[in-house]
Amino acid sequence: GVALVRGLVQSFAAARSGLAAMEFAFIGPVMIFLFFAIVEGSNALSVSRKVSLAVNTLADLASQETELTAAQTSDLFDGVEQIIGQGSISAQINLVSLVLDPDDDDEVVVHWSRDNGGSQPYAPGSTYSGLADASLLDASSSLVVAEIQFTYTPPLTKSLISTINLNKMATRWALRSARVQFCTSPGVCTS
Repeated sequence: GVALVRGLVQSFAAARSGLAAMEFAFIGPVMIFLFFAIVEGSNALSVSRKVSLAVNTLADLASQETELTAAQTSDLFDGVEQIIGQGSISAQINLVSLVLDPDDDDEVVVHWSRDNGGSQPYAPGSTYSGLADASLLDASSSLVVAEIQFTYTPPLTKSLISTINLNKMATRWALRSARVQFCTSPGVCTS
């Protein structure tokens, strides 16, 4: 491997005709493009896998609770951000509990929701259209949904590829109770 590269470099350096320079002029840009494409593609794939891991981890951890508070969801969001990247990242992270509408068993509505900014991305009782199949729920249970929207900016080729939008979602049934409740204070929880 190294001897071959060394031999090629010496051949190019020893060539006196313009043939080697012309060959390099044709092949060089293609090789450089391929190098950067492989590096950037590898980085983007790695970040996509981290976002997938993060969204699944968030859904798993939230579904194992019977009650969540604002402080606990904030801790979960901080942990998810650490999975995606070191330090603070710029991502929209939502945690949503879904239930069947008590008046219409075919409609999925929001039980409660929180995002990493501390607000409610979906109003309680509003229709949730992101779930493919309403038959996943029954009248007494809830489904925990984690959503992450992360914009990846390639570090090497920012001028060629501005951003890549990664939107990931994971769902889990509540594991320790029929519904994961959101509590604003001890004993004051969603119904």
